[in-house]
Amino acid sequence: MASGDWMKPPWLEYPEIPPGSVGWRMNGGEDYLDKWWPWIKALAQDERVAYLTAYPPPEKWRLLP
Repeated sequence: MASGDWMKPPWLEYPEIPPGSVGWRMNGGEDYLDKWWPWIKALAQDERVAYLTAYPPPEKWRLLP
C-alpha cells in the first residue's frame, strides 16, 4: 500500500482528543477509530512499521496499555 493511501493516525486526525478520553467512545472520535483500527490491523507488519515510522505516536499515546 502506498503511503498516499494511508489513513491519518487518530492523534493527527483528532489532536484535540487526548488518549483515553471519552471523546474516543462517542461522536467523531469513535467513528474514526471504528475505521482506523481494522485498517491498521489489516496492514502487513512491514507496512505497519513504515506507517508508525512516518507517523510516530506522541509520548502520551505510547504509554497506553
